[in-house]
Amino acid sequence: MNAAEIAALPFRAGAALRHARVFHPDGVLCGGHLRRVADEGDGLPIAGGEVVGRISKGVGTPGGVPDFAGLAWRTRSVAGGRPWDVLMVSANARVLLRPTTSWTSAEFSTLMPYGYDDEVYWLRARMTSPTDVAGLGLDVVREHLHAAPITFEVEQARGRGEFTRMAVLEFDRALEGKWPPEDVAFDPTLNVAPGVELLPRWLTAVRRRAYRSSRQGRDA
Repeated sequence: MNAAEIAALPFRAGAALRHARVFHPDGVLCGGHLRRVADEGDGLPIAGGEVVGRISKGVGTPGGVPDFAGLAWRTRSVAGGRPWDVLMVSANARVLLRPTTSWTSAEFSTLMPYGYDDEVYWLRARMTSPTDVAGLGLDVVREHLHAAPITFEVEQARGRGEFTRMAVLEFDRALEGKWPPEDVAFDPTLNVAPGVELLPRWLTAVRRRAYRSSRQGRDA
């Protein structure tokens, strides 16, 4: 058993005890689309199109109690059309986890950068619509989806450079109780575009084992 497998053991045990994800156990599965606004060839090769996403709470605190806000979506890459899972969490300064009191005040980050075409890229996002969501309750997200779309602006930055607009992510419907099933197994370490990788590689290996162990724990 290597170091990555040992580090992942608590995730399997925790998922088995909870019968759910260790982190982000509660969320709203959504359907929608992503519209790329950056020129093709400018930065990461994320393509526009239909997406499946999940808005979640990291620890699973009840109601509108502050928590780490989570945002995940599955899209396609420009080259090859392979699934690409992007997972984000509320953060500060790109890499520091930060709890938040509301969906609209959260700044989402991938926490880990992407390596692509001999460059390093960061992704971040923020909710732009609605602008008046109070608290961090998932019921509020569900209720709003019945009335109007929920929109995020996605930005990218090369290295330590400034962030620029990359895409608009819009969820217009809840998918709970529909296809695909509610427990979509997003995995950013496996589902990524050709030529793109999460960095650093050693941390990606640990994270991949953790996702696998969490899935095995939930199945158990």
